[in-house]
Amino acid sequence: MLATGFFVGHVPLAPATWACCISIILWYFTRSIPLLYTGIAVVLFALGVVISQRYEKVLGDDPHCVVIDEYACFLLPLYFIPRNILFVVVAFISFRILDILKPPPLRRLEHAPHGWGVMLDDLGAAVYTTIIIMVARIVLHR
Repeated sequence: MLATGFFVGHVPLAPATWACCISIILWYFTRSIPLLYTGIAVVLFALGVVISQRYEKVLGDDPHCVVIDEYACFLLPLYFIPRNILFVVVAFISFRILDILKPPPLRRLEHAPHGWGVMLDDLGAAVYTTIIIMVARIVLHR
């Protein structure tokens, strides 16, 4: 259930995009408790490495039904946004575009072994998205 984001990974159209909604729900309900939020993010990332490795052995490289990488890593940029729908939308769109396009060095990270590749390219997209959010906050003074 964790691998597929409670079966979101089996949605026929854009399962990774839908999986990011799981992150938004987690963010909405746990952001006011930073230690809990951080703990959830770290545990999901660690589980994502293990789960991805197991799924890759059965289904091949980066199976589309496995979306724990999206919803675990999208928690990073969400941590840095204010409770503002504009920032949620900017983070969401930025993360998805970066995850799809995989600018350097994300494409190389994707080839890391043992489930790490599945998680690290998304973590990289999350770091890039976090930078975009931080710049937007500075520009908008929020």
